[in-house]
Formats: sequence, C-alpha cells, structure tokens
Amino acid sequence: MAVTELEVESSQGVDCPITEAHSVLSIVDEGQSSSSAQSTEKDPRKNARQYQLDLCKIAVEENIIVYLGTGCGKTHIAVLLIYALGHLIRKPQKNICVFLAPTVALVQQQAKVIKESIDFKVGTYGGRSKRLKGHLDWEKEIEQYEILVMIPEILLRNLSHCFIRRELISLLIFDECHHAQARSNHPYTQIMKAYNKLNIIKPPRIFGMTASPIVGKGASEEGSVSKCINSLEKILDAKVYSVEDTDLKCFVASPEVKIYYYGPVTKNISSSHILKNLEEIKRQCISMLSKNTEDHSRRRSIKKMLCRLHDNLIFCLEKIGLWGALQASRRFLSVDYGERNELLEAEENFNGDLLCDNYLAKAASFFSSHCMRDGVEMDISSVDVLKEPFFSKKLLCLIRILSNFRLQPNMKCIVFVNRIVVAQSLSYILQNLKFLASWKCGFLVGVHSGMKSMSRKNMKNILEKFRSGQLNLLVATKVGEEGLDIQTCCLVIRFDLPETVASFIQSRGRARMPQSEYAFLVNSGNNKELALIENFKTDEDRMNKEIFVRTSSETFADTEEKLYKVDSSGASITAGYSVSLIHHYCAMLPHDEYFDPKPEFYFFDDEDGTVCHIIFPSNSPLPQVISTPEPSIEEAKRIACLKACEQLHKIGALNDYLLPCQDIGIDEESMLSTSDSGVCEGSILLRGELHEMLIPAALRQPWTNLENSVYLNSYFIRTIPCPEDRVYKKFGFLVKAPLPKEAERMKLDLQLAHQRSVSIELIPSGLVEFNKNEILQAQNFQEMFLKIILHRSEFVSERVQLGDSNDSYKACSSTFYLLLPVILNDDNNKITVDWKSIKRCLSSPIFRNPAENAGSGYSPLIGELQLANGSRNEDEVVNSLVYAPYKNAFFFVADIIAEKNGYSTSTSGASHVDHFKTLRIQLSRPEQPLLKAKQLFSLRNLLHDRKKEHSETRESEEHFFEVPPELCELKIIGFSKDFGSTISLLPSIMHRLENLLVAIELKHALSTSFPEGAEVTADRVLEALTTAKCMERFSLERLEVLGDAFLKYVVGRHLFLFHDALDEGELTRRRSNIVNNSNLFKMATRNNLQVYIRDQSFDPSQFYALGHPCPVICSKGTENYIHSQVGSSEKANGAKANDVRCSKCHHWLHRKTISDVVEALVGAFLVDSGFKAAISFLRWIGITVDFDSSHVNNIYVKSSEYLSLVADVDIPSLEKLIGYLFQHKGLLLQAFVHPSYNKHGGGCYQRLEYLGDAVLDYLITSYLYSTYPKLKPGQLTDLRSVCVDNKSFANVAVQRSFHKFLLCDSSNLLEAIDKYVGFIETPSSEDHMIKEPKCPKVLGDLVESSVGAVLLDNGFNLERVWEILFSFLDPVMIFSSFQLHPVRELQELCQSKNWQVVFRRSQDGSTFSVEAKVDGEGIKLSTCATNISRKEAKKVAAQQAIAELKVSFDRASSSDKSWLLAESEKHRGYMHKSKTVEEVIKSSCKMEAKLIGYNEAPINSIPPDAIESEPSKVLEPSRSNFKLKKHKEAPLIKLLSKGLHSSVAAAIEQDNENAEDMSSDSQIAGQWCKKTAKSVLHEVCADNSWKAPIYECVKEEGPSHQKLFTFKVVLEIEDSKNLECFGEPRGRKKDAAEHAAEGALWYLQNTGFLPTRE
Repeated sequence: MAVTELEVESSQGVDCPITEAHSVLSIVDEGQSSSSAQSTEKDPRKNARQYQLDLCKIAVEENIIVYLGTGCGKTHIAVLLIYALGHLIRKPQKNICVFLAPTVALVQQQAKVIKESIDFKVGTYGGRSKRLKGHLDWEKEIEQYEILVMIPEILLRNLSHCFIRRELISLLIFDECHHAQARSNHPYTQIMKAYNKLNIIKPPRIFGMTASPIVGKGASEEGSVSKCINSLEKILDAKVYSVEDTDLKCFVASPEVKIYYYGPVTKNISSSHILKNLEEIKRQCISMLSKNTEDHSRRRSIKKMLCRLHDNLIFCLEKIGLWGALQASRRFLSVDYGERNELLEAEENFNGDLLCDNYLAKAASFFSSHCMRDGVEMDISSVDVLKEPFFSKKLLCLIRILSNFRLQPNMKCIVFVNRIVVAQSLSYILQNLKFLASWKCGFLVGVHSGMKSMSRKNMKNILEKFRSGQLNLLVATKVGEEGLDIQTCCLVIRFDLPETVASFIQSRGRARMPQSEYAFLVNSGNNKELALIENFKTDEDRMNKEIFVRTSSETFADTEEKLYKVDSSGASITAGYSVSLIHHYCAMLPHDEYFDPKPEFYFFDDEDGTVCHIIFPSNSPLPQVISTPEPSIEEAKRIACLKACEQLHKIGALNDYLLPCQDIGIDEESMLSTSDSGVCEGSILLRGELHEMLIPAALRQPWTNLENSVYLNSYFIRTIPCPEDRVYKKFGFLVKAPLPKEAERMKLDLQLAHQRSVSIELIPSGLVEFNKNEILQAQNFQEMFLKIILHRSEFVSERVQLGDSNDSYKACSSTFYLLLPVILNDDNNKITVDWKSIKRCLSSPIFRNPAENAGSGYSPLIGELQLANGSRNEDEVVNSLVYAPYKNAFFFVADIIAEKNGYSTSTSGASHVDHFKTLRIQLSRPEQPLLKAKQLFSLRNLLHDRKKEHSETRESEEHFFEVPPELCELKIIGFSKDFGSTISLLPSIMHRLENLLVAIELKHALSTSFPEGAEVTADRVLEALTTAKCMERFSLERLEVLGDAFLKYVVGRHLFLFHDALDEGELTRRRSNIVNNSNLFKMATRNNLQVYIRDQSFDPSQFYALGHPCPVICSKGTENYIHSQVGSSEKANGAKANDVRCSKCHHWLHRKTISDVVEALVGAFLVDSGFKAAISFLRWIGITVDFDSSHVNNIYVKSSEYLSLVADVDIPSLEKLIGYLFQHKGLLLQAFVHPSYNKHGGGCYQRLEYLGDAVLDYLITSYLYSTYPKLKPGQLTDLRSVCVDNKSFANVAVQRSFHKFLLCDSSNLLEAIDKYVGFIETPSSEDHMIKEPKCPKVLGDLVESSVGAVLLDNGFNLERVWEILFSFLDPVMIFSSFQLHPVRELQELCQSKNWQVVFRRSQDGSTFSVEAKVDGEGIKLSTCATNISRKEAKKVAAQQAIAELKVSFDRASSSDKSWLLAESEKHRGYMHKSKTVEEVIKSSCKMEAKLIGYNEAPINSIPPDAIESEPSKVLEPSRSNFKLKKHKEAPLIKLLSKGLHSSVAAAIEQDNENAEDMSSDSQIAGQWCKKTAKSVLHEVCADNSWKAPIYECVKEEGPSHQKLFTFKVVLEIEDSKNLECFGEPRGRKKDAAEHAAEGALWYLQNTGFLPTRE
C-alpha cells in the first residue's frame, strides 16, 4: 500500500511527537542522522523527509513493513518510530525495544546510527558472548539499556529459554525483514511464528524494513509475487507500505542501467588443449586414489573434494582466463583445509588429503607453464598478456570499462561476483595491472566465508578505506549487496549476473551517486543472459505494482508451527529451533578427540509420509526418538527434534528453561578465595566477610547478688615443666558454671623459649565459697596482674586504682572467670584460695593513697633498703615486683645479694659505680647490697610450635640482673617470679580452653540434632574448627582432605543411583553444585556454623577477661565503621586488619574457610564415628545422600541390557584380570563399552567411570591418611594427585590388559592405544619424556569404570573394593617416581628462579591451544600444545616447557649448573620441593593402612536370575512403528572384476544368500524419502564422479497382455570394477529398472560406498 494513497490521521491514545514541518532536500544515506549537528536533545524529526514522517505515523498505529530502495532512509524511519514510542521504553520502564539485523556488521552499523540520532541507551549484541550466559545477565542488560540491537539468533535463543520475556518487548524492528519467509527456517520466521502461536496478551509493535519483499529464485515469477508479499505480511503480522517513485526522485538518484557485451565466447584449439590436459591431471589423481585408499567413504569424500576443486578451476579459467585459474590454484594451495572448504563454498567439510594438494600443484604448474616466456613467468601487466587465453573476453571487457572510467574524479566502483575464489583471483589481477594503477583494489567477502584474512575487524578496515578513498575499487560477493554501510558508488558492475531479483535490486542500490551507472557484462552469444536481465526489470515492476494494487490474497501453504512450552518457566521452543538445540545438547555431552557426540538422522518412507529416526550418542540418556509421518524430510526432522527436546526435559537432561544442564551456572569457585594466607590486607578486607565468634556459654555466666555467698567451680591448673628447672606458682581457674566433662580435665603442652615446654592439666577441685569482700579482692587481684602483663605502663606512675570500676568492667566483659593463686590439698585435690598472697600484693603502696605511704627522706633502719620511692624492709623487697626507671623495665626481685654492692665488679669488668657513671647515673648509696632481679616477661603465644633457631639452645638456668636498690621503685609486694612464670602461661591456657569449649558446644548442638553427633570427640571437632592461620600444632587441613573425598563419593553415589538418566558430565556438574565451596558456605551459614570457627592466631596482647575488658565496643550500627577504620589505620602500621578484636569478637572470614570447615567436620565424623555419623552430619547441614536397595536393584535391571554383548567379550578372562567374579555380568560389560560404540542401543562406561573415580578418590585418600599420619596436608594432596592421576590408572590398565576387552568403534583411538601400550611394554629410552606418545584417557577410565562396576555388583561393600584396590594400585602406591603435576612443577620452578611463567590460551572451534612462555634472567622459551581439552593442552605445554628447561640444564656448563643449584637452594625452589614428599615418605614410619570410617552394611542385591530378560534395544533405526513397502524378493548382485579379492567375493555371496531378509526398498527408499531409486543412483554416480548408470532389459517373458521385464543396471564404480545388478521381473519396464537400481543402492550402502545416515 502506498503512503500517497492514504490520508493519515493523527494518533489517538498515543502521544506521537511527529510533525510534518521538517524535510531535507539532500541525498543522504540510511545513516543520515549521524551527520547532523548535535544538539542538547537529539531530535530525529529535524532532518526527516516528509515520506519518512508519514510512514512513521502509520507505524505508530499499526504493524508495517517499509519497502524502500537502498539509500531511501529506512533506518531513519525506524529511529523516528523509536522516538515516537519512547515513552514505552524510557527508564524506569522495564519494557524495551529490540532492533534485529541479520549480520553482526549490520548490528554494529545500525546501533551506531541509533546512538547518534536519539538519546536512548543502546546495547549491542552480536555473536557469542561469554558474559551473557543466563537470566541474571540479561536482566542486568534490560535494566541498563532501552534499545537492544542484536542478530536474530540471539533473540530467538533468549526468547526460547526465557532469558528475555516476550511481554517486555514493546517495539520489535526487523531490518532486512524479507528473510522472514513462510517456507524458510530463518530466525525471523521462527521468532514471529512463536509469537503468533503463543498469543501474547501485549504483543510488540512490529516494524519491518526491506529493499525487496521477495527473495529467492523463482519468487518473482508472476504467480509467486503476490504469494511472497502476502506470506511476508502474514508472518510479520504487518502490511507492506512503500512510496511512489515521484516522491523519491528528489532524494535518491537512480543509476543508468547499461549492458556491455563481450564475446561471443567460443572454444578454440588452445582452450580445448588446456581443458583436456586439466582433465587428464584429474583422471590421474582419481586413479591414484582408487589404488591407495581402501576406505570407501574416505575415497568418496576425497573424490568429491577433487571434483569440486577441478570445477572451480574450470570456472575461473572460463570466467577470468589462464591467469585467473593460476591464481585460484595457488590460492587453494596456500590456505589450510578449513579455509579451502570455505573457498569452495561446500555444504559439507572435506578433510584434507595430499592427493588434492598433488592435483592443485600439478594444475598450478601446468597453468604457470602456459604463462611463461623464455622460461620466465610473464609480467601480468604486459600487453602480450591482455588477450586470450591469458585473460578471458569477459575480463578484457571489464578492464576496458575500468580503463574508460579511471580518469574521472572521485571514482568509486564495486564489481560483484558470485564466487569467493573469483573475488580473490580477480582482485589480484586488477591490483597488478599497472595501467589501472589509479584503481586501488581490494576484495570483500563475508566474515563467515572462513577466510582468515576477512575477520570483522578486517572487513571494517576495508570499508573504512573504501570510505576514505584509500581503496576505490571493491571486488565483492553478495555480502556487499545488503547489510553493510558501503560508501555510495558511481559505478557498479555485475561481473557475474545476479541470481535473484532481490540481488538485482540490492546491488543496484549501491550506485546512488548522481549520474551513476549499473553495468552488466553479457556474452553476446548468450541470449539467455540478456533475457535474464530483462526478466529482473519486469519482475521488479510486477513487484512494485503488486505493492500498490494487490492482485491476490493467496499465500504459500505453511504448516502450523509446533511448539513445546514449559509452563513453570515460560520457556518455549519451536520445532525449527529444536533442531539446533538437539545438536547443541549432543555437543555438550562428554566428549574427547576420539568421540564427537552427534545425533544421527535416518529417514524412512511411510504410507502417510516421511518418518525421521534420531539415534543419539551412546552416552545420552535418550537412545532414540521416532517422529510421526510428515510431508517432508525437513518437517519430519523438526518434529523428531521437538519430540526429543520434550523427552529430554522430562527426564531432566534439559532444565525448565530447556537448556542443557551443562550450560547453566557460573563457576562460583572462582569467586571464592583459594587461599587464606599470603594475601595483602586490602584483599582480605575485600574478599573476607565479617562474622561474630562464639564465646562459650560456660564462661559467660556472671556471679550476681554479692550480698550472699558466691560458689564457684574450681579447677587446679597443674604445671609440669620440661625440664623441671623452674618453679611455678600454683594457680586455679574458678568459674560459675561447671565445665563440661570433656573440658574439666583438659590437657595441653605449651612451647616456651629455648626448647622448653610445660605440660598443663586441669583438675576438678570442687566448689569454693566467696563472700562479697573476697570476690572484690579476687577481681582486684585479677585486674592487677592483667594490667601488669598487658598494660604495665600504668604501673610507672605512683598510684594505680583498682576496683573502682568493677561494675563497669563486669558490664562490658564478655567472660566471667577468675584466675587466682591457690593452695593445693594433695590428699583430695581440693584447693583453697591463697588469700595471704592476694592480700599482700594488694597491700602494696602503689594501691594506697600517697599520704599512707612512708616518706622517702629518712635513713633506712637495719634490715631495710633505700629504694627510689622510699625505704623498705628487705622482706618486702624480696619476691616483689620493682620498676627500674633507668631501664624503663620491670623486674622480679628474687633475692638480695649480700656479698655484692655498688663497688663490686659488674659484667662489663668495671665496678657498678663506674658502670653507671657511663650512663650518667651517680649511685648515692653504693654500699647497699645489690638486688638479684629477673626482668618481667613479654607475653607470647605458647600454643604453636616455636621455630628452632640454630642459635637457640636450651638454657639450664634462668637469667638474672644485678640491680642497685636505689635505682628501683617498689611496685607490688609479694609478686614473685613464680607468679610471673605461671601468669605468663594463663592467656594461652585460657585461649585453648575457650576454643575447646566452643567445640564442645558445637558437638552438643549436633548430638541434640542427631544421636551420632555424640560419637565424635571434642578434640576432633576442635581440630576441624581450627584453621592453619591459628598456627596451632593441629589444623583442619588433613581432615578437610579426607572429608572432601568422602563428600565427593557419597554425593556422587547418591546422584548416580537417583538419576540414572543423567550422563557423566551432568552428574559431575550436579555433584559440583552440591559440594562446591559456594554451596557449602551457604549451608554452613544457614546452620550458623561460622560462629564456631577459629581462624586467628592467638595474640596475647588482645587477651580479654574480667578485669581487662575489650576497649573496642562494637554494635550493629558501628561494626562496619569500627573494623574498616581500625583496619585501615592498623594497615599503615603493618598490622593485619583482620586481627582487630572487638567486644563482639568479630573477625574476618573467607567464604572458602567456612566451606573448608564443613569438609573438615565430615572428616572428623569419619575418623571418630564412621560413615553413618558423617552422613547424619551431612543430612543435618542440608545434603541428602541416603538411598535404599531399590535404587541399586534398578541399576542391576538396567545393566541387563548389556547382556547382548556377551559374545563380544571374554568374561571369565576379564573377571580373572580384575580379581572379582561378577554376579551381574551386564555391569562388567558396561564397564568396557566406549561411547563411540553404539551397536547395542545406547549406554557406555562413562557413568561407571564417574562412580569409580569417586570411590577410588576416597579409598586412596583413606589409605594415605592412615598410612602416613605425619604427612602435611599439601603433601597428602600431592600424593593423592599422583595416585588418582589418569596416567597412573592407564598404566594399571595396560598391566592388566584391559585394553584388549574394550568395545570401541574409533579406529583412531585403537591406534593411539596400540601406540601407548607398545611404548609402555618397551624399555624407555633416556629421552622418553619427549618421545612418549600421548596416553589415551580411556585406559585410565577403564580402571575407574571396572572399580565402579565392582562396587555396584557387591552392593557398595567398600571392604571388597578395598581389597581389589591394593591388587590394582600396588605399583602406584610405591611412589617410586613421584612427579608433581606439570603445571605446578613449572610454576614452582619459575618461582624459585624468579622467572615469569604465563599461559596464553586461544580457541579455534572446539580445539584449544595453550602457549607456555617462560621469561627470566638467562632464560626465554615458549612451548605450545593443542588439544580438545583446555586442561590437557595446558598440561602438555607445561610438560614440554619442563622438558626443554631440563635439556637446557643438561647442556649448561658446570658453573651454570652450580649457579642453578645454588639459586634453587637459596629460594627453596623446585629442585628442593619436588623431593620433599619422597623424603618424608622414606623417613616416615609407614603405618597400617585402614579403611577409615566404613561401617555401612552392604546392600542385598537382587539375584541375576530374578531379573526378567528384556529385549535388547534396536541396533538399527527402528521401523516397527510404521508401514513400509517391501519387495517380496531382493535383487541379485554381481561384481564383475578380473582381480576381484576373495574376501569381497565371499561377502557378496553371503549378501546374496541373505538377500531374502533384507528390505532393500525400505532401507534405500527410506534413505532418500520420495526420490526414485534411479534418480538417487544417478546422483550417487555424479557425487563419486562415476559414469552414469547403464540400464538394459535382459529378459522379456509372458504373453503380450501379461508381459514381465527383467532389467539390469551396470555401474563402473572404479577404473577396474563394474557392478552388475539384476532386478526381479516386473510388469512395467520402469518398475523393473527401478528395482535393479534399488539393488545397486543396497549393495553400495552395505559395502561402504554409500553413507547410511544424513
């Protein structure tokens, strides 16, 4: 419908800010608004043309398709529409506009135009994006942007999986909307069909743009034009609108269409000679192929490739000439096989072959020989070359045109061709013609052409050069016709004629400059070419008329789009989209370089249509799906895929968003800290979380009501020093609530300086009664000694106040207990408080008023000493604490040295008087005896092992100072060094007691939740709660290693039994989701486990108790401020921010630390209580791993399906090698079925491998944990990685000959196994590491799968598997050749040398390349490895780097080696570290291996004879569900050949004997649906470059009215072999020939010449 025929009324109900006041009378591109001047608010109406405003008004009211030529400003109309409907999508609205463009380049181009034209937030999406994986990602995009510009594939995926809800799209714009054809499966079509099917309540406004509403060959024919336009309108639910040419003339220039004739082209003697020689080269190569290639399918593939190459060279020879063919052959030779396939524009990928390279080389040599003069290749620019056959007449015509235009100013030209190889060859020739030097030529092909030189970046570069004038001539394929912002040209030349009217219109649209020319090169001897151009013009006129005056309302017949929707999520997929989803699902199944899981599609004829049968890879839970009969192969395939998606969703292989489960989730492990140490304070603050530490309830109970007596539970603190060279004052611990049983006799060892230690033991000593005064005195005493050891500077002053703030101390104290000197009654272990000592200390002058203290000016009496602060009795001075201001230190006075005074000789050799003179101190009373003093200690953490320094030796005697009394101030009377010795231990003792009480509280909480919780010891729980950062002599790490392995096993077992439909990859993913750090963290915090964790090294300076409360008062409102402020201030002083203590006991915890504690607690239950208790703990925390016998019996029943393979495996021999007699033989068979083997109806060893891997991991961990109790956690992990390494298992498999029993259909895998087995069985050479073949993973998998099978067969009896483990892995457990993982080994080596190692990864399709670069002083190397697995590629690259480094080391001079060794020792590097574990193992006392924790009862399995035998799954596509036309008898086949091999003849004879059982027409007719056998056979011959089949009637019988005819067909399938196939008699000659053809096809299929699948 034309705009000019309508009177457009203003919008009603919609605020449409469109005016008619603006019109621009200049010729601008679709991106016209980008060049307009920027204003404060961008308004696209200012430079809009009138017809653009008119069309926009219509678009506001209804869905429309704008049909305008290139350059008419369609994009600006879309911009106007977005502006008009902006109120629907402006933030904070949640709705969006989606702008679709078919290519990434066009997406970027249109997004740029929109951004420059209007003030909206625009997001651009093209290709795959790693950051946009799920719903949360797209929700963020929708929150951020108002307009989303993307390719349709992305929107289709997002709508299908409900990443973007359809209701959120208010405006949906389709650029190049003609792709939405009723008979196509384009994403545009699928998007709109789904919209129409789902009946969305608020559908979006639809706006389409196109330069040609019809596309495709034949679409513009008279009867099809109206159907195409009507069908497009129906799909998009929109009407087509256009503008009269008269309205466009003032805006857009139309080029002059001009035809240039060349020719006529005739074959001369020279060209015939060249063609004949080229055919001979091809024939020779095919002859060599027949001799050297036995594999029929490979031979056919190579022959197809050869014929395609030949046809392309012939094409270039005819279209461009000899030089063009030469350049094409050289181009084919210079690229890799993948790019060659793209140059050939082949629908399927052909593998490379040397034979094709040989053909190309010979062809190039032949062409080159004809381009030589006097033995030298002629100059392409010479005049002699400008003639046939060097240049074709067509090319010479093109050169003449370019030559005529070359001198015109500002010339720009595009030459359109139809083939990529022609574009490249033609571009090369034009670049090198010197007389066309003014034309700067480049070529333009699609980024999907496979051309490495044509990336998006390079394409953008070329277009920019063309825009700027650096290039002014482009040779382009159809990619240049639409979708790219190409500078307007004055000359467009169709070197090859367009194939469709759309191509005609779009390529013409590139010539938009005034007085531009649209040129065609036409062979004057070919009238069809001229007629084709005229037809294009006629078709365009017909199309334009149809837009304005409809002649029909007819549309193309279109089947209803079937759809599957999940109501719970809203996800829905169409039948068309389901095909790609099935391919994607199969690609996500576990795979390796020897097995690429793909669906196989078979098609069969049914009476009601075509049936598609999908055979899934053997490791898929869904073996096969059969469609209903459909009218076409394509429709049957789509319906089968949709049905498959529905079934995969129902069994859980697709989630509720209809995505393969492997696609879901982000690796949350990467978000967690991998280490709790060695990171800077800033990263701790950023990555840690603030959590409160639990204070034990036993220490929190205060004593109140002091008017009455207070009874406290007392515990004597026994100290046993080693050696017994110190005296410790007896102390007791008193608390209101009694300690739990497991804490009341706590024992621990404290590590002192100089290799000394003290053993501590708590002894319950009954109740002690206190009155009010005694409680206050006790509190004062505790306050006193805590101040002495923690804030001694307060005692420098003359007076210290005690007790005034008792109430406030109690108010802010978090614990309530007393530590007091006691007197022990040895008879009954009862204690009494040593009140005499307490009162004597508290009577010290420092605690009295100054007036009460004696004056210091009097002379001392006999028995008194003159101190700095007065005269004191000697009894008061001895065993007291004094302060020496000259040293600013406190001393315990142990005795008075009567025989020494100030005149005695000091340690310096001079007298004390002289010594102090050097310090400018004059002794006024040198005659006084000296004091024997010991300096007051500094508090230390005594709970961790003190590092034994070489200079540190054990001291047998204490160290004392000789101090003049007059230089000392008496501070605390009766506070002796014995007090000090004991008090120095108390903070460490109480810290351990607090932690133990916390562990006991957790144990109690667990035991109340499940009875098994009481079976674990408190000490083990404490070990599980204590991290390595605490620097205790124990930590959770060993338990964590054990718990991690157990968690992996029991969760894996549970998933295996409960989800028998899930493949190994999905089982692994689900297990990871359960056992990963993120999930364990969530479950731990949900159960409040984090409050029990001890994650800080004890700092005695932050020891807080009654009498010394925490000064940092923390509340909910101030905790973040306090900790961040303290953290930042202490950071400047070098303190750790996470060591700050507050009144709430907050500390910073990493999430990983919390998850590690969960695993360690699992390990604690295993060690102390066993499997049942550990499983109960997991159930408590929220992880269910229970199962019953029915789940196991289901596995037994399912395994019976593998019994069909009994004849293929020597079961008794295999059982003997494993050392176990199976009850359920199907499990054993399953364990040896590789996923490439799919002749039994599905299933493979991968699920058993998954189970075996988990159980082996736990058993080996249990072995190492029990055998080497002294191994550190890191060493334990290293050893385990060696044991469970796939290569270690592979060597076991080779030793047991497991590979001989493998059922596999991959010849490459079998070859790789044979190589590796041969290497293992042959003595290795010195450089075996480099020459060693790659170890196939399948060998290690067999060990794991067989162990999994044993485990299942005996009902999860781990003790039986434990026995087999030792027989399997005895060679591995010796650790004779301990080797770190290559990546870690390389990293440690480089770290030790201060070298830098970097791994760089790249990906090409499904293949990963990893480069390992080592850079440092004296070294620089790079190695690279490629593999389908990223991890394997990285491992091999590291392995190669290590090998090269070792070779370099071996070649180094002796001095260099000495330096390397010295540096290694200096840095404790790689050479030292790699031996550490081996040395530990050799020096360790090997303990008895134990299966830790196993106390489960094995499952009583169902006996094999009780399992009903089920029919085996079909091995071939099933045909039982539909009727097939079958012939009564099969045809007779003969192979006529002089040199027929006996085995081939035997096979044919056998085939003929069994011919009655074959359904030739069911297999053959089904293969190609409704095509006749004769037409299919003809296509097969053409594909294989055989001669056409010859049919002959060999027999005619019967009366004239009942004649029967017998036909034979003869095929020359190879140079020396003819196939003769005789059909059965038929009433019509056509039927007889058809039957003979069917027999030939049957033979070709069964002998490998013909593929049996799509």
